[in-house]
Amino acid sequence: MKFIKTFIILILFFSCSNKERISEFENILGDENSKTLTYLVNDFENDYLKKQYSNLDTPKAYRQFLTEMKNDGQTADLSKISEKSKLLFEQSNLRLEIYSIPDSIWIERESNTRAITKIRYKYLTSDGTFNFRSSESHFNYKVTINEDSIINLNWAQLNFEGRYKKAFETVFQKTGFVEEYIDVMDQSGGSNPASFVYRILETDVDYNDYFIKRLILTEMVYTR
Repeated sequence: MKFIKTFIILILFFSCSNKERISEFENILGDENSKTLTYLVNDFENDYLKKQYSNLDTPKAYRQFLTEMKNDGQTADLSKISEKSKLLFEQSNLRLEIYSIPDSIWIERESNTRAITKIRYKYLTSDGTFNFRSSESHFNYKVTINEDSIINLNWAQLNFEGRYKKAFETVFQKTGFVEEYIDVMDQSGGSNPASFVYRILETDVDYNDYFIKRLILTEMVYTR
């Protein structure tokens, strides 16, 4: 009887602890961003996962989804994600909390054989204000190069100053997979979907977990 009471107390403790984390996470991220992210998670589960893996429950569907991504060496096929969700994310401030998005891209010739790709990025800072930064990338120029193909590459980068990363850093300190994920991003200067899939499949994560679902979505589905 004493063991049962102790077990119940532990369940209540961790349940309350997770609820507090969720509340703090959403408070930092902001109400609008939190609602957008929750909608995207729910739509992914109820539309994409249920259609693709109709014979599996949600946690097993998440794992199967990641397993296929690992085996194929690809990220999710966004053509199968609902157009409403894709448009919602593209037009949302959440996108600029997670990523630095190119506001303008152009190419300048240095010489007959050298050129520079110049990019101005737009992103949101942790205080909710918009900011801009610039970057340059030098490359060997050839007459046969299609400049539009360079400009149209996915140049978006992770936003290390936004509230999304801040929320995770604040809520998770030395806490398993999520903390490891944050450390890897800080050390590498960006995300690596292939590494993410490998580590999450090797780690005994709870696919019902609020935070794990959101990491999967932003790392593997809505990638820029």
